[in-house]
Amino acid sequence: MSNETLKILRDAGWYEGRRIDIKEIEDNLEELGYIVFPEVKSFLAEFGNLEIEDTINDETHNTSIRFTNYDDNGSFKSEEKYAGEKLVPVGMIDSGNLVLFVSESGRVYCSTGKLGENAKEAWENLINKGKFTPW
Repeated sequence: MSNETLKILRDAGWYEGRRIDIKEIEDNLEELGYIVFPEVKSFLAEFGNLEIEDTINDETHNTSIRFTNYDDNGSFKSEEKYAGEKLVPVGMIDSGNLVLFVSESGRVYCSTGKLGENAKEAWENLINKGKFTPW
């Protein structure tokens, strides 16, 4: 990741090797009907419960939100069709305008396409306007 992306993540409380207790987040997602795949757990342990102030793009990205209703938030069937795999919502990006997802394989997506093959690539692409693959 670039120095700019690292600084923004560190300012939000992230650090290399971060591992938080995700039991509450995991329970919330499971109660809503999601399968919390190992790759999703890994993402949440490292990047969960962060409120990221993206000063480069003047946006916020929030992984501390809790989804409250599977039906109201949508089952994200169209996004899963595009991705070709199951998705689990893990936050909101672009100042709350887009849902952030992690797939069963660990790829990271948003409501409009693929951000990266993994979390670090996704944060770099999101913050530094790198490669993005729209649906």
